[in-house]
Amino acid sequence: MSDKLNGRHIIASVSGGKDSAALSLWLKEQGLEHERVFLDTGWEHPDTYEYLHGELTRVIGPITVVKPPRSMEELVLHKGMFPSRLQRFCTQLLKVRPMAKHIAKWQDEHGEVVNAVGVRADESVARSKLPEWEWQDGFDCEVWRPLLRWSQQDVIDIHKRHGLAPNPLYLKGATRVGCWPCVHAKKDELRL
Repeated sequence: MSDKLNGRHIIASVSGGKDSAALSLWLKEQGLEHERVFLDTGWEHPDTYEYLHGELTRVIGPITVVKPPRSMEELVLHKGMFPSRLQRFCTQLLKVRPMAKHIAKWQDEHGEVVNAVGVRADESVARSKLPEWEWQDGFDCEVWRPLLRWSQQDVIDIHKRHGLAPNPLYLKGATRVGCWPCVHAKKDELRL
């Protein structure tokens, strides 16, 4: 692992969800310094913001907040429409591009970066096909998915080892944490 990292700076995406928190906890256990980055769409649940700035920061350390040029609400008003399955512009404009810009700035000023993400193969068919390491031109760096083969129980276990309570939304019945509500939310999530 250290050969593969080769001294590069690790930027870990942190959403306030269980998997990204597990990623940061695991990096901490491995003794790997990393910058934790939260991409703030302005469309998160108040509980997530409170968790990010409170419990999560207390346990994993400081979190850099990166904001896009427009929040979700401003983007919807600007485009005159909500994102949809056919026009899913939100992720690209609110998360991918701001992260790419943040990584590019760091690389220009300091050197190479590895973007670590807490993606697990058992979350979806598409994620099950992802490699652990992959070059991504859009980020101009390698993306590393160290938790790819983890189970949900592995995620729960590392939270327990570090005494990190989950985002309160999980305790209220949410199955995922992110934009709230996500335009791709299931009906039971919308009811919640």
